Amino acid sequence: MADKRTFVYENFEMSYEETKKGWSMPYSHHHTHYEIYILLSGERTVTIGNTTHLVKEGFACLFESNISHRSEGNTDYSGLCIHFSKQYLDRYFQPNIVSTYLTCFKTPIIFIPADYRKKLLTWNKAMSHTSESSYLLLAQILIDLSKFQKKYCADSSLFVSDVKTSSAQRIINYIDANYTTLQNVSQIAECCGVSESYIHRIIKKNTSLTVKEYINKLRLRHAIHEMDCSNNSFAIISKACGFQNISYFYYLFKKNYGLTPTEYREQLKKTHK
Repeated sequence: MADKRTFVYENFEMSYEETKKGWSMPYSHHHTHYEIYILLSGERTVTIGNTTHLVKEGFACLFESNISHRSEGNTDYSGLCIHFSKQYLDRYFQPNIVSTYLTCFKTPIIFIPADYRKKLLTWNKAMSHTSESSYLLLAQILIDLSKFQKKYCADSSLFVSDVKTSSAQRIINYIDANYTTLQNVSQIAECCGVSESYIHRIIKKNTSLTVKEYINKLRLRHAIHEMDCSNNSFAIISKACGFQNISYFYYLFKKNYGLTPTEYREQLKKTHK
């Protein structure tokens, strides 16, 4: 993945990326920052919370703070990603103004016209250094998104279709979105409105794994990604992925990958030399 990242200012970041066919984020993740991802080419299946969308070129995905999300696809794709924190806006604007700016996030998928996409790319290239006035750029983008939200949402021919999900897929989506906090099957059953035995049958039928095995598989994939992308300690990583016991994390990691987390990280360092 070719990623040209522009750090505009503290707690506000823009980046352009081009990614080759086959890359996916198979697990859901979340972060405190708000995120806007404008798909400039390609097609992605994006799950936000418990809803899955088929997102095409020209659409923006809006992820609220701490909302679980993931992205998958089989095509090359490119896009522009914007991250910012509410604290960044609070630094410059009154609370009522900040609330107004964030209303666009109530619509998770918004169409972005071609001329505006080009304008965003120009802005991203121009922002090669930090600037105290960058908050004005972010404010303008959020205002414009709210305008597009009102202008294009009424046109069903422009809006991306939600992927229809079966009861089984809804259960899987729920687990995918909440695996870091799930403690038992009863939580899933209560939230999905089905019996625990039904959940066990569905997961076994669709994944050939038990519910516990499936959740641990997602947690381990998350851990691999964290080790690939950060220098966080194993204690922090294991907790972030949902493991309550670091010894159990070590045990499962070695059982599934044939290496301890320490050995995996050492091997990773060698491949990046």
